[in-house]
Amino acid sequence: MSTQRWLSVSLVVLASLPWSLSLAVLGLWLIGEPHAGMLESRAVSISAGIAALCAGQIVFLFCIADRVFPSAHLVMARMIEGVLGVIFLGSSGVLAVSSIVGWSAA
Repeated sequence: MSTQRWLSVSLVVLASLPWSLSLAVLGLWLIGEPHAGMLESRAVSISAGIAALCAGQIVFLFCIADRVFPSAHLVMARMIEGVLGVIFLGSSGVLAVSSIVGWSAA
């Protein structure tokens, strides 16, 4: 691996790792802790937590794993990324519906 490519991959990994970790920690916090306000509804907090967890995994896969392991099995990698994307979109949809229902009930 050339020095320029190694430096580029290292910078992307160093920038993306805190981003994906913070999304994953936020997701775990949203799922695990009781909240007040709009997040008091269990459906809202769990769907927001799942969306944040999936977003953290997607950032990790796209920004770190695909660059560090470029020879990984392409079909498996894209299938995992697609499943996480579908889960992210589904939980975001549940979050949107739960938020709208919660706002109209208030």
